Parts: sequence; structure tokens; C-alpha cells
Amino acid sequence: MGIIKKIVIALLMVFVVSLSAQTQNDSLLIKGKMYIQHTVKPTETYKIISKKYNVSINDLKSSNKNVKLYFNQQLLVPVKSTFSERILFKSRQLESTSIIGVKKQSDTLNIALLFPFYTTKNDSLLSFLAKSQQLKEDVYKKSYMALSFLEGVIIAIDSLSKTGMKINLFVYDTENDTSKVQQIIAEEKLKNIDLIIGPAYQKNLLIVAKEYGKNSDKTIVSPLSKNSNVLKYGSNIYQIIPPEKVQIKNISDYISEKYKDERILILAQKKNEKHAKEYKKVFRKNKRRVKIRLFDGFTDITKDTICTFLSNNKYIVLIPSTDRSFVSKIIPVLGTIDTNMTVFGLYNWGSFENLDIETLMKLNVHFPNPYFFDYENKLNKRFVMLFKDKFSELPDKYAQLAFAECLYFCTNKGDYKFKKYYQRGGKLNYNLPLVKYSDYSIKKVD
Repeated sequence: MGIIKKIVIALLMVFVVSLSAQTQNDSLLIKGKMYIQHTVKPTETYKIISKKYNVSINDLKSSNKNVKLYFNQQLLVPVKSTFSERILFKSRQLESTSIIGVKKQSDTLNIALLFPFYTTKNDSLLSFLAKSQQLKEDVYKKSYMALSFLEGVIIAIDSLSKTGMKINLFVYDTENDTSKVQQIIAEEKLKNIDLIIGPAYQKNLLIVAKEYGKNSDKTIVSPLSKNSNVLKYGSNIYQIIPPEKVQIKNISDYISEKYKDERILILAQKKNEKHAKEYKKVFRKNKRRVKIRLFDGFTDITKDTICTFLSNNKYIVLIPSTDRSFVSKIIPVLGTIDTNMTVFGLYNWGSFENLDIETLMKLNVHFPNPYFFDYENKLNKRFVMLFKDKFSELPDKYAQLAFAECLYFCTNKGDYKFKKYYQRGGKLNYNLPLVKYSDYSIKKVD
């Protein structure tokens, strides 16, 4: 990995853009603190203004050096903000150009995070996070994922700084817009970057991969996409989440090792016939009995139609589908059948909150989970503690994944196992934890 040599000699420092004061609409950032600029109206007092913005009179006065109020005065109103919110404020105001001119140091690692923060779709960056004073309903919901990921990166960088690393963090808002990504590249904002994380979505990630995928001085990480096409554009591209084909191979290997006598039934949508045949091909090589039932629609998913494929034997039931509607239809039906079975799904089943957990436990449902987070792990426990201290809440799956990715690509330590996916292309993570529903929770399978 091209950046590892640089990391080995890194010294202590975490660097993010610093400004003395910048404005954005009615918002101000002064010496790292966020303010709203309020124009004093006739008859307004400190008490009236403090109630309006839900801040204490003392904080309001101290922020304005206890000056006497007068009509049309520009008053600074302190507001709560998180570290990630302030980074985004700076990034949006300057479009990150202020740090491009910083002299690059040989012992410093430059990281760029390209995610869709959708800053233009929010009235103010103060509406982004839960700690802001605006209602949650006012927040553009598609911003949450990017902000959570950024917070995970921030905790990782905080931790790395304490080990003696210098890291420059550059944050770019792609807004999930190809023209925005093309502009970032055209303005050479990624020219001096060592580690590029993102963009999150495939169409934008391809733009960056085509431009820098063969640049040996850079490492590009596909953080969330499972589409492997991006790996064709360079050997220095790394993908975290494997496509369905790899998930199916991992599941097949596990079943071949752990379940040697059970019969195998594959239930799939017609559109997933390719995945069903991939399963069947693997097990036929091992001379395992396999049946396939394909469904064109949902009306024929009934207890009777499925039971015609079952006997009194033990069964492994494979459902190679990521379709929420299909899975939500077929799981309750399987739950009504008395046959002893173990069900295997795909990676996104853990996000299907409408599924009944008792049914999932009854069916012994297994699925690969790239977002699995072991709360018993010592490093993860520390991450949760640091996250709560900084952001006053528990990290979600995107923050957890960001923390793991950032640590791995900055230290080459972690649970990922990368192998080449295409002969002349990038590397894919083949370490995909298999989990199951047990005791009303998701647990890693041994």
C-alpha cells in the first residue's frame, strides 16, 4: 500500500482547516466556535434575545463583551455545534481551497473524504446534527449518512494523532452530483491527497477512479458500494463491501463445512436466477441435493407452494435476494412451516427492521454482515467511549464502518482481507463476517 511508508515516519498532529472568522448566511465561525449573527430590533433586550435563541443571558453577554444594546446592532449569538459540523461549515465556506496551498510535509498523511453532505439543501449547516437547535424534521435526511461517516473518521484521526501521526483532513461535499465531483477534480483539489475515501455512490466513485486509479501515490477506498466495476480502473483501489457473488461463495463454503447432511432448497425471485444457479453450481460439485424454486411475483409465495419442495428432512434454505419486499413476504411464510430449517440471506437483511425477530430466531437466519460491530472488542469499546464523549450519542453503523476503514488504511491493521478481484485491477475485501439472530440480537457466527 503506497501510503504505508509515509505513515511509518508520521509524527504527532491532526490538522483541519483553521480560520479566524468566516461567514455563511447568518452563521459565523470564530476561533472554532459557532455563532448566529442577530440584528437587534427596537425594544429588544438580552433577555428577549436569549429566550428567542434558547441560550443563557450570561453566554449571550460574554460573547458580546457585555456591550449595551442598540438598534441595528450586529449581535453574536452562541449556538451549540459539533466538531464535524464546524468542519463542514469551513469546507462549504471555502470549498476546501484554503488548505490546498499549505506546504505538503513528507511526514504528513493527506486524507480526503468525498461524501454527499447536501449542504445546499439545508438552510444552514446548523440544521444538520441532532445537537442543533432546529427541529429534526427540518434536516435534509440524506445528509445523515455522510455526517455519521465523517464523525467516525474524526474519532479515528483523534486516536491516530495520539500515536504520533500527522494527518490533514480534507472534507468535500459531492452532493451526489457528478458535475460537482468533476469540478473537484478539475480544480486539482485531490492532487496532493494520499488517501481518498469515497465518493460513496458508484457513479461518482467511477469518476475519481478513472482519474486517479492508476496513480501509485494515491489509495482510493470504495467505502459503501458493492459494485465491483470500479476495481477495473486501477490496482490502488480498495473495495470494502463484496458483491453478491462473493457473499454467495462465502456462504457456500461455510455451509459445505458446517452442514454436511442437510438438503438444500433455494428460494429466489426470477430476477435473481443467476445467483440461484451460482449456489446450485457450488453444491452440485460436492454432490449435494439441491432444489430451486423461482417466483415471478408475490402471490405464489404461500405455505403450500413451498411445502411441496420440503420433506421431513433437515433443510438449508438459501434466499439470494436483497429485495426488502420479497424477503418480508417469504420469511413470515417460512415461519409457519414446521420443517427443521436454517435460512441464509444476504448482507442487507440486518436493515430490514420490519421482520419479526422471533421468526428470524426460529428459522436460525444467517447472513453476511459487513457492518458487524463487535461491542466486546477492546478497541471498539474505546471507540464507543470516545464517540460518546465527543458527540454525546452512540455511533451508528456508518460511523463504526468509517472508524474501522480509517484505522485500517492508516495503520494497515484490522479485520479486512484484500485480494485482487480483477487481474489488473484493484483489491476486494473477502473478510465478510457471517452473523445470525440469537437471543433477540445479531451475533457473529464462530
